[in-house]
Amino acid sequence: MGEIEVRAAPETVSLGAAAARGKAAAVPGEQGRPEALRTVTYLMLVRTALATVLMLSVVILALTLGSPDTLSGPFGRFVFALLATTYVATLAYALGLSRIQDPVRFADIQIGVDLVLVTLLVHATGGAQSGYTFLYLVDVVAVSLLPKRFSPGNVATASALLFVGISLLGYLRILPPITGQTVFPWDLTLEELVFRLVVYLAGVVSVAALGMSLHAKTREARERLARHEQIAGDLASLHQNTIRCLSSGLVTTTLYGSITSMNDAACEILGISTPAPLGKRFEGLIPGMAAVMAADLSLGRVIRQEVEAVHANGSPRCLGVSATPLSDHTGQIVGRVIHFQDLTELRSMEGAVRRSERLAGIGRLAANIAHEIRNPLASISGSVEVLRKQPGTDGEARQLIDIAVREVDRVNGLISGLLDYARPRTEDRQRLDLGEVVTEIAKVFEQERRSAEVRVVVDAEPGVAVEGASGQLRQVLWNLLRNAVAAMPGGGCVRLSVSRRDRSNGNAEAVLSVSDTGVGIPREDLDHIFEPFFSRRVDGTGLGLAITARIVEDHKGTIEVSSEVGKGTTFVLRFAAAA
Repeated sequence: MGEIEVRAAPETVSLGAAAARGKAAAVPGEQGRPEALRTVTYLMLVRTALATVLMLSVVILALTLGSPDTLSGPFGRFVFALLATTYVATLAYALGLSRIQDPVRFADIQIGVDLVLVTLLVHATGGAQSGYTFLYLVDVVAVSLLPKRFSPGNVATASALLFVGISLLGYLRILPPITGQTVFPWDLTLEELVFRLVVYLAGVVSVAALGMSLHAKTREARERLARHEQIAGDLASLHQNTIRCLSSGLVTTTLYGSITSMNDAACEILGISTPAPLGKRFEGLIPGMAAVMAADLSLGRVIRQEVEAVHANGSPRCLGVSATPLSDHTGQIVGRVIHFQDLTELRSMEGAVRRSERLAGIGRLAANIAHEIRNPLASISGSVEVLRKQPGTDGEARQLIDIAVREVDRVNGLISGLLDYARPRTEDRQRLDLGEVVTEIAKVFEQERRSAEVRVVVDAEPGVAVEGASGQLRQVLWNLLRNAVAAMPGGGCVRLSVSRRDRSNGNAEAVLSVSDTGVGIPREDLDHIFEPFFSRRVDGTGLGLAITARIVEDHKGTIEVSSEVGKGTTFVLRFAAAA
């Protein structure tokens, strides 16, 4: 697993704090607005339905009893006016619903208007003996669904007072009847009146008790839901932040390999532009994942392996992949969780370490061999010179002596190269403008070569400074330029570029790139080109790149090579930039 940096986010809270905050959030306010709007809407629909049923019942009764004239009489007009008022009020409520800031207060106003209209209807239909007293109970039930304001007990009390008041006022003939009214409040005896009032009050109390219980349960459920929503939101935020902060790629897929989620790190590693390509086959992004996707995860085991991938810019990537089964709440496997890291840099560093260790051993061996050979070589060279000066040496002997001297010089040069590789010459370090050094070496190299077939192009960013040994850095450039020209027997272009870049740790680095358009280096040779005496050229000693790598290493730098046969080779050298 990659290292995960944990930072304290201001919005991160514990589950206990989330529960407390959820309880606080459940206090009426914006949290109860959707519920209140829904209740208000239901109340308007029920009111419209009851008004419609009431109107149809009045018409049907009038036609059934054979007295249709009552529909056009004063009493009929009063009832229809009352129903029309209900329709108009409901329409006004509906038109103003979208502009209401406080739907709960709006619902309270509607319930108050409803109680007044129901009271008028009850008085017009006989007071205590009216068949429409149940309409009071509708408002008692409706208010129990609201998140705050008046409780069912308040509305039940108001309903009881209105019903008892209108019944007594009508029974005592204090309120006049409606013209054309056929059922009068005083038609009841006192015993009947008391009985109806007691029955009604008992019903109102029962409904109010049930409504208050429903109101309490609804409020408790609403608070519990708010707490759970808050906890779920915090968990979702924690999950998202955790996935987002992962430095490694995380992908979930279906059993058939279709991508269901992908974090930003996965997109960055693969060079995919966000948003992630959800629904696509994961093997299409990384062909090497076919074996991982085909593995059987039914036993719950973890699949681990390294696969080769290609970044969107064409560069190869080595990924360390692990795949685990993804289960739902029932434990059934529904997909895969694929976690991967970019091991390219790590593998490159491991290769560089192995190469350094191997070259260090070769260097020690070369130094010892060179030391042992140089002493007898000096004796041989001196002896041959003495033979040359001996009198009586004929021409053929002199010719053989010249061959021996020349070969001794060649061996001596080879030994000098070995010593340079094993123990580079010490030289004082100084601040150098890498761009100026590269430009100067390129000009000297072009003048020495004087070949129109090879073109040297320099693209040096000014002001890129390093701390280094001037002679050794020039030797590095010279070796790379000679190798580049040797790789282009038919001519071509050598491009030298110098730039300054910022590292991930905040420090700057100087980057020197040497590219050619030559024959390229076979893939199997790339791991050996920095070893002494490894060369595919007939006239090469195999020490140039070995010495170059050693000098770069002594400067605390790195050297990388990428090549494609038939297209060319690029060496990239990185040094710490001087301030």
